Amino acid sequence: MKIHHHSFLLLLTIIITSCLIIPTHSEVITLTTDTFSDKIKEKGTAWFVKFCVPWCKHCKNLGSLWDDLGKAMETEDEIEIGEVDCGTDKAVCSKVDIHSYPIFKVFYDGEEVARYQGTRNVESLKAFVLEEAEKAAAKSLHGLQPALHPGLVVKSFFRLRLAKVHSAQF
Repeated sequence: MKIHHHSFLLLLTIIITSCLIIPTHSEVITLTTDTFSDKIKEKGTAWFVKFCVPWCKHCKNLGSLWDDLGKAMETEDEIEIGEVDCGTDKAVCSKVDIHSYPIFKVFYDGEEVARYQGTRNVESLKAFVLEEAEKAAAKSLHGLQPALHPGLVVKSFFRLRLAKVHSAQF
């Protein structure tokens, strides 16, 4: 019986250790020169992107704000939170007209749709990106079927989101 007890403890130790070294899912996606254009062009997905440089005092003062926003937005399938280090990926920042830091922009279907200039807290950022993503999705759907009433477009968008949730297999 003593051998089984030691085997059990060894197995338990291995399981606990392996759980500790498995990387966790990052809620904030680092975008680079190689990935930025393709990612922001993802159909039906809004990207809320922070543009910063490591040496910027204002970027440093954000602390964990962007990571906290990423965690708060984790359940939103059609919204991704990204960040670009303009120190290492200058080409991306030049392409989207970044000349000061930090800058927060929303992209939808490859197009810049909004720039955030409000209060820097999770609640304000989340409300902003949810509203801008909804407007961009409605505009996108409206562009596909211009005869639809705007209220119907928004309702259809949310029906599609609900259908996606209900069809997901757990």
